[in-house]
Amino acid sequence: MKMVKVIGSVTTTIKIKSLEGFKLLFVQSVDVDLTGKKEYFVAVDTVGLGEGEIALMVTGSTAKRTDITKGKDVDGSLVAKVERIDLN
Repeated sequence: MKMVKVIGSVTTTIKIKSLEGFKLLFVQSVDVDLTGKKEYFVAVDTVGLGEGEIALMVTGSTAKRTDITKGKDVDGSLVAKVERIDLN
């Protein structure tokens, strides 16, 4: 899993049928202190996130294992909203 910050959305006008209906978000990887890295992704939103929120993203074949992405052509899925990080 990667921790990412939602920094925008992606609108597409022409796409394959298996991507129709998905909300696509533009995200940036972040460090544990939430500092942005120079690593960006487009991911399917499966949990209803908005700009500025921190999320957990899965990639590769794991991205296709959510209820709504099963069998779809996705390589990144946002699967959880991060509320708090506790470090000891």
